[in-house]
Amino acid sequence: MRIVNIHIIAALCAIIALQSCSNDTTTLPGFEADITTIEAEASGGSYDISIRSSQEWTAVADVPWVMVSPANGRGEVRCSIRVDSTLINDMRNTEIRFSSGGKVLKNIAITQHGYARQVTPELSEYRLAASAPRIDRWFEFDVESNVEFDVVAEYDSDEEWLSIDDFNIVLDRGARPRSTRLHMEWKMNTEPKERVATLYFTAKDGTPLATSNRLVVRQNSAPVIKDNRQGDSLAVVTIHSKLECWSENAISTTEAMSRWESVRLWEATDSSLPSPEAVGRVRDLDLSYFNTEDGVPVEIKHLRYLETLSLFGNVNTMLKSIDLGEEICQLEHLKALRIAAFGLVSLPEGFAKLGATLETLDLNSNNFNSIPEVITRENFPKLRSLNLSSNRRASIADLRTRSSADERGIGLHSDLDDSDAVKRLLLWEELEELSLSYNYIEGKLPDFEAGKEGVRAYTEEDVARYGDTVDWAVEAQLPRILPNMRALRINLNFMSGELPDWLLYHPRLLEWGPEILVFPQQESATDSDGKAAGFSNVPKSTEYYFERYPLYRGRYEFNDEME
Repeated sequence: MRIVNIHIIAALCAIIALQSCSNDTTTLPGFEADITTIEAEASGGSYDISIRSSQEWTAVADVPWVMVSPANGRGEVRCSIRVDSTLINDMRNTEIRFSSGGKVLKNIAITQHGYARQVTPELSEYRLAASAPRIDRWFEFDVESNVEFDVVAEYDSDEEWLSIDDFNIVLDRGARPRSTRLHMEWKMNTEPKERVATLYFTAKDGTPLATSNRLVVRQNSAPVIKDNRQGDSLAVVTIHSKLECWSENAISTTEAMSRWESVRLWEATDSSLPSPEAVGRVRDLDLSYFNTEDGVPVEIKHLRYLETLSLFGNVNTMLKSIDLGEEICQLEHLKALRIAAFGLVSLPEGFAKLGATLETLDLNSNNFNSIPEVITRENFPKLRSLNLSSNRRASIADLRTRSSADERGIGLHSDLDDSDAVKRLLLWEELEELSLSYNYIEGKLPDFEAGKEGVRAYTEEDVARYGDTVDWAVEAQLPRILPNMRALRINLNFMSGELPDWLLYHPRLLEWGPEILVFPQQESATDSDGKAAGFSNVPKSTEYYFERYPLYRGRYEFNDEME
C-alpha cells in the first residue's frame, strides 16, 4: 500500500513540473533594459541599468575598461556598469553584450569621450595685500593638467611683481590630468593704486588648449603718503614694518612722533633748517637690527627733509645681495648716510645726485665686490668721511682660492698693481676720514711723484697749515697726499711691498694710530701671486719720524715703540 502511494505522489509531481515548464515557455516576455546607450565622460563613472528577463543571461564586455556587476542574472535585476577613466585624448567605443544560451539578447553601446588638452588652475582670481613680511609674501595653488605647460604673466604696470618657483608635473597616466602645486612669490605694492597681473597657462609645445585658462591676481593699493608731518609719520611706520625691525620701541603709533626713539624732528631754532616748511618734519632716522632682502623701502623718498639716515644690522648680512634703489637719491637735504651691515652689492645710477649735499658716507660691512665707481671726488665734492671697511662676504686667507670661494664674490677685492680704484681715493684731497680696513686689497701702495697725476709737493703754504714742523717735507718735495686726512684706516688687508714715503712721513701719520690702523695687514695671509701679506719696511719705532719732524716729539705723548 505504501509503495502504491509513493508512485502516485511521484507521478503527480512530474505532472506539476511539466505543467510549470509549459507555462514558462508560453509566458516568456523576452529581455528588457531601461537604457540602450551610455555616454561617459573622460573621467568615467558608474551607471545603473534595470534589466527584466525571464531567462538566465550573461553580460560580457570585450574591453578591460568596462565592468558589469552582477554579470549574470534572471528576472528583475539592477546592474551597475562601471566605466574607468580614459588615458587618451580621443573618443573610444565599445558595447556590452547580454546573451543567453549563445543567443544575443541585447547590445548596449558605450561611448567615452577622451580628455581634452587642458591646464586648469583651481583658482580663477586671487587677491593680495599691499605689503607683508617677506616670509609671508607667497601663495600656492593647484593646477590640473595633461600637458607640459608654461605660465606667462601679463601686468598692467611696468613692474614684474610676481615670480614662480620651478615646478614639474608628472604625466604618468597618459591623457588623464595630474595635479601639481605652484608656489608664487610677490613684491610689495608701493603705489597708491591697485595693480593686476594675469597668469596665462599655455602648452609648452604651442598647441591650443580646449579652454583658455587664466588666473587673475589683484593686489591692494599702498596707503597714500602726503607731503606733510602726518605723511612722514606714515612713511617711518611703513619703513619700520617693511624692514621687519626687531626693536618695538623704535617707534610707537600710540605716541607722538617727537617721542619716537628712532627719529629726530626739525625745530624752528635749528641753524641748518632747510625751509620753514621743514619744522616738525623728520630730520634724522636711525633704525638698527632688522631682516630684509628687499633693500631700503621706497617710502624713504617721502622723508624729503631728511638730513641723516642710518640703517644698520641686517640679519645674515653676508648671505644677502641687495641693490640700493633709486628712491634714496631723491633726498635733497641728506648730509650723512649710513647703510652698514646691510648686504648691499651695488649703488643706483642716480647715486651721484646726493653729491650736492652729502658729507658723510658709511657703507661698511656690506658685500661690494669692488669700490663703487660712482664714488668719486668729482661726484661728491662735499664728502669728508668715507667708510668702505669690512666688505667681506667670505673669509679666506689665500687669495689664490678666491675664484672658488663664493660664486657671488668674496667681497671688496682690489689689486693695487692693476687697478686705480684705491688710487683715486688716495688722491681725494678733501677727504678727512677714509676707512678701507678688513677688505681684500692686495698689491703695493702707489709711490706718487710730485708733478704727475695732479700730485704736488708740500709747499710753504702747508707750513702755515701744519706749523713749521713740516719744513723737511717741503725741502724733500714730499708728495702731498691726503693733506686733510685725520683718520686713515687700511689695516687687515693683503697689501705687501714697501710703504711709500708719502705715508711714512705724512704730517698727520701719528694721528692715525698707524701701529694699529695702518701698518698691520692680515696675518698668515697670501695674495693672488702667492706673496705673504704685510709691508716689508714697517718702522720699529717713531724715531725715524721725529728725526724729520723734531717739533712733533713733544706733541705726541705715547709709547715710542710700534712693535
